[in-house]
Amino acid sequence: MNTWRDKLERYEEFLKSIPVEKYEHLRAIKTVEQDLPRELLPLEIFYKFYWYGENFADYEEVFCAYWEEKLRFIYKFIEKYFYGCSLRFVKEGFKARLYRTWMSILTQFHFQYLWNAKFPEIPLYSDHEMDSAGIDAVVEYSSVKVALQIKKVSYRREASSRRFTRRQRKLADVIAEVPYIVEDPEVLKEKIKRARKEETRERYRLLLKYFQMYFHRLPNGFVIFKSEYVYHVRKVLQEALQTHELLEKLPYNRFLPM
Repeated sequence: MNTWRDKLERYEEFLKSIPVEKYEHLRAIKTVEQDLPRELLPLEIFYKFYWYGENFADYEEVFCAYWEEKLRFIYKFIEKYFYGCSLRFVKEGFKARLYRTWMSILTQFHFQYLWNAKFPEIPLYSDHEMDSAGIDAVVEYSSVKVALQIKKVSYRREASSRRFTRRQRKLADVIAEVPYIVEDPEVLKEKIKRARKEETRERYRLLLKYFQMYFHRLPNGFVIFKSEYVYHVRKVLQEALQTHELLEKLPYNRFLPM
């Protein structure tokens, strides 16, 4: 039987196999930073490979599929923003841009697979149309549809600035920002030692504490969620609903107080 637990196991094996170092150079390339028109968004392709189906392909295969499918739209994009530039230059820019999105959405999918493996009775629902509206997944509690935004947080103090838009309100009743941390624990330990202000040092300590409690860094550097985190998120959501705290939006610091 192809259960969520089976899918999670295969997905985690795939994540372990990603050659993260091979693509590290792409993080520094930021030539294609314009807002992409709808026809150039990669979400549907990412969902097709990693959520709708289980063809957990490597990045090269996924990017090739994107490039071939979107090439006619890419030429229009080049005419507007990169007239006179070589196709190779633009392709490298797209490859770097999509890689950052790819890594982020793979992390999101791990949370979803883990949640559904642990709580198959209250599964998360997700699709690319919902994602394009800024909602990563929806879970229903007692007829209340809770939208989740699974977002990365860093050592910087960040504001919860996302609005609950009209389009999102058609898909869910309330929204919750579920944060995750990708800071390397060893780097955090060094930052704790070097911090000049106690406030900064305490924030690094909190990040390290949360990372050790809820996240795990694979040997290749990819960060995944521990089971403890989905249990924690579920508990916070349930408490917020029971106390009517979750009236419209639950900010990320409700899950990881900073």
